[in-house]
Amino acid sequence: MLAIAGRGLAMTDTNVNLNVQESLSGQESVPSADQIETAGFQVTERDIVFECPNCGGELAIDMDGAGMEVNCAHCGSALVVPEYRGPSLQFLQAATSKLAKAIQAARNSSPKRFYFEGRTPEDLTRRQTELQQALRESQTQLMEIKGHIHHATIQLHRYQLKLEVIQERQSELKAESDAIVQALNQT
Repeated sequence: MLAIAGRGLAMTDTNVNLNVQESLSGQESVPSADQIETAGFQVTERDIVFECPNCGGELAIDMDGAGMEVNCAHCGSALVVPEYRGPSLQFLQAATSKLAKAIQAARNSSPKRFYFEGRTPEDLTRRQTELQQALRESQTQLMEIKGHIHHATIQLHRYQLKLEVIQERQSELKAESDAIVQALNQT
């Protein structure tokens, strides 16, 4: 198990993957959303970010570490890693910001020009095959993201309905409580 401390955040990672920061500038094609989202981050969407109950230091551990007993990287005290409850707000805010900047940069850039002079037909055919594969992968990712959005939309609708039911129940409880207070005041 590795503990990394820096900028007030200590990371204890059960799946050591420190090469999250990828060199996006050296790639021929546009980086994927996942590459943009995770470039330069130590905290990933798989990490549980929590505070040490002893010293209050902020810690991060991969979700596979949930329930494990570890030592705080700040004070050394033993603690149990809490359950994973989804990506941390820190990760979501940073990832969202990076994606927004990448989209803005793509929108502001001039159209890419392609030059094929001096390339052999074999090179062009090989590149065309690569592009077709990349297009299929992109289409798969597109469908996966649309599925996630659809699922999230359905879940949001369910939560809105549950919220309405809870609010209605709360109004009923408040009305009954007020009626009891009024009845008690009359006696």
